[in-house]
Amino acid sequence: MNNPVSAVKKGHRQKAFALLATQRKISRVEIARELHVSLQTAMKIMQYFTDFGLAEWMGEESAGQVGRKPQVYAFNPEAAHIIAVLHEGSIISVGILNLACELLAEETAEVRGGIHALLVEQPCEIAERLIASLAEKGRPVNRLLGMGLCLPGVVDDIHQEISFAPSFALNTSYQIEALLAEAGARIGAPVYIENDVNAAVYGEFYNTKVPDMAFISIGSNVGMGLVLEGKLRRGPSFTAGEIGLMPYASEASPHHLRSIEDMIGLDALKKRFGFDRRFGLSEMIPEARTIMIDTISDVISNIIVTCSAMINISDFILGGLTVELLGDEFFDAVQRKAGRLSPFGITIRHQSVTSPALIGGSRKVTDMRLDTLLALDNAEEKTEDPKVEKPQDPK
Repeated sequence: MNNPVSAVKKGHRQKAFALLATQRKISRVEIARELHVSLQTAMKIMQYFTDFGLAEWMGEESAGQVGRKPQVYAFNPEAAHIIAVLHEGSIISVGILNLACELLAEETAEVRGGIHALLVEQPCEIAERLIASLAEKGRPVNRLLGMGLCLPGVVDDIHQEISFAPSFALNTSYQIEALLAEAGARIGAPVYIENDVNAAVYGEFYNTKVPDMAFISIGSNVGMGLVLEGKLRRGPSFTAGEIGLMPYASEASPHHLRSIEDMIGLDALKKRFGFDRRFGLSEMIPEARTIMIDTISDVISNIIVTCSAMINISDFILGGLTVELLGDEFFDAVQRKAGRLSPFGITIRHQSVTSPALIGGSRKVTDMRLDTLLALDNAEEKTEDPKVEKPQDPK
């Protein structure tokens, strides 16, 4: 039977795992030194990881060593896997990742239907297909930690609710606990939810370790994710970074307020500029494309300068489908306008990884599951039917 361990022991395991995952190869001596514990305690910590399969004992290193030979352990990123799902309007991307956040398989597809189809049927179907494909290639997914659903809108992961999510035709709060439980039963592992742009900025943070940054995503939805002092900022009502809901008055209509998403979201752009497919952005005539770039870059540069001044962030990442399709011309326009408006030094850059939201969704699952696993008195996993694990209230 599993019993909880002390907070000190759990803290030691968390630090040891972070070192193991970062360095990929570490000795018992290094663990003892970094954690300020005895060699015997370090050995017990690493034994926990080897029992669970998170680490493999590599034996004793002898080259260049004097005296006692260090016991060396290597990180095993294939010890467990995660399903990450990104919803962006009518497009869904599903990926299978390992503990090192390496994307092993991915599929992107058009999705339609009600909320049950969008949150349960289609993500699970694609995930099952990807898992079968990996098995055929000799890379079986033997231990699944869970699924991370990255959703547009206001996402309350404490109470399992979403709201202000046009992609799901939701404005008021909608309880999805039963849907998550159904998806969890189907894949045999817990399901967690996160805002799509929060997941993207968390994925960027995992890759770059920049302690303060903002990720602005422009596509079907417009949103911003924030990492402050190395921690994801959601806010008490989970609305931090919801710039798409902010009112904005354009120069063309200074007395008419609209939300930013109603101005520069893809649906608004399609209606204003007359293209019927989202990829039609790349096929527009140059004059219309220039007007569109001016419109969007005006809005985004103002947001960047305002946020930089208010919360002292200098690192901004631009991502999303609109940014991809408009390319360097749009990117350069935002940099130029923000640089002209701001007296502070601001860095505006492209995302550093291909699928930051999938990485962030994967990290969400890994963080939640490891928080539980590292608190047990042994590495045995519970055997009861999978349930959706609710996160604790943030401090």
